[in-house]
Amino acid sequence: MNRSIIVRTASFLSMLLILYSCKTVEQPVKETKIPEEPLPAYESIGFYMQAGDPDKALDEFEKAYSRDPEGTDTKNLYSSLLLTVGKVEEAESVIREVLEKDPENTDALYNLAMLQSIKGNKEEEKKALENILSIDSKDTRALSSLGELYLTEKKYDKAEESFSSSLEIDPADITARSGYGNLLLRKKKYDDAVKQFDKLVEEKPDYSFAYADRSRAKSGLNDADGALADLNKAVELDPGYYWNYIDRGKLLLFLGEREKALTDFSKAIEIDPGYFYAYIYRAGLNKDMGNRQEAESDYNKVMELKSDYYFIYEPFAVLEYENGDYTKSAELWKRAMERWPEEPSYLLMRGISLIASGKEKEGRDLFKSQMGSLPRDSYFYDLARMFAEPGYDIFLFNKLEKENKVPLKMRVLFYAACYYKLQGQIPLANKYFMEVADARIYGMFETDLAENEVKDIIHK
Repeated sequence: MNRSIIVRTASFLSMLLILYSCKTVEQPVKETKIPEEPLPAYESIGFYMQAGDPDKALDEFEKAYSRDPEGTDTKNLYSSLLLTVGKVEEAESVIREVLEKDPENTDALYNLAMLQSIKGNKEEEKKALENILSIDSKDTRALSSLGELYLTEKKYDKAEESFSSSLEIDPADITARSGYGNLLLRKKKYDDAVKQFDKLVEEKPDYSFAYADRSRAKSGLNDADGALADLNKAVELDPGYYWNYIDRGKLLLFLGEREKALTDFSKAIEIDPGYFYAYIYRAGLNKDMGNRQEAESDYNKVMELKSDYYFIYEPFAVLEYENGDYTKSAELWKRAMERWPEEPSYLLMRGISLIASGKEKEGRDLFKSQMGSLPRDSYFYDLARMFAEPGYDIFLFNKLEKENKVPLKMRVLFYAACYYKLQGQIPLANKYFMEVADARIYGMFETDLAENEVKDIIHK
């Protein structure tokens, strides 16, 4: 269920509690305590919704529904509950039944919009919401939900118009307030966004998204401590929500709290081990902390869960190269090369990895076959030709002596060092690896690999 659906579901659940909950029943904190005396049908639904047990609420409703199945309000509530617990097909059947008899029933149309949102049919969702507004131009549910759609489509003026209209009618509309705050975030109006989320926190102090969103606004204002405090509160209110741990882990990384960040990414994985995103962050963090085995395990998990997530090809290839698994590294560099054929460093690293793995002919053939795809006046053409035709390094270094761009010069020196290492000229290779590492030009993987080579030199 995506973020906007969760927000709208929360809004819907609030309405259920107002309409059907028993005011004399206190909300359980951790578990559902069955009332000593049976509650009236709709009061029992409200009780179980407050207790965080929608399945039990649905059971209670079905008992009431069986006694009055033809009431329109009953059917609308029933389809809403079915959507809440994910019974989409059953919900659709009930919704269609209501609309056949009453095509202008706005409650049924809103449930239809929710249904289409869950299915990912944005145009049908928009059509249902616009239909509601043609019947009742002041329906805040439709206004705020339409604003959410415009926000995802980056139609910011229309989104603002929808959210503002909804808030004028109902200032307590959490969907509109949250959406408007997120619109301001998109526009980087962080001060104004904080004010919107302040109002949301004031109105709904137990609503975790209000704190999570406000933390992003505070981050935009460079208020890291305030952002962290809000994320801590969001986690406290909703300890089972995956993305709170991702966001807090990223912020903790920014603050240099690597162990705490690692804990948060691990917690996210514990919540949803079948989703790949947290593994990416934990892999990178483990790699930076020297936990290579753990990093490799996490990268492998990403490849298992989402093999086409191409952003990990480079860091994973670097890790496997550092680990000495040149065969696997070559395969990963190949994937990176296929995704970004315009990046010559991936071609060079793939060929180097092949040669290092013992496939010297395959590596040299790769350089020969791909050399023509590189600009002839570039260093990368010269490097590829050097690997394909040993002895070409003299020309390369004569050219490199005149180079004033230090980052480019260090990249070329790194590949030259790799060439000399493969040629068995270890002292010369080590000299250039150390020169690259000492330059400390971060942001390019060649520096990381050079530093790793230097560590091996020192340990030897």
